[in-house]
Amino acid sequence: MKKLLTTLGAGVLALSLGGFAFAAEQSGEPQQREQEYQAALKKCESLPQAEQQKCVDAAKKKFGQM
Repeated sequence: MKKLLTTLGAGVLALSLGGFAFAAEQSGEPQQREQEYQAALKKCESLPQAEQQKCVDAAKKKFGQM
């Protein structure tokens, strides 16, 4: 009986730690995506005026900001 409880306790602990790791992984993704979006917009600033709006529109479309 003691082995069963120990095994169950270890399983619960492993699953809960895995959940925390998954949550941490998911929370970093939007931040990274936002940084990539900002970098794309920054790159548009270096283009000639005529091409800037096309670049900004393309970046917004790519990152779902429209």
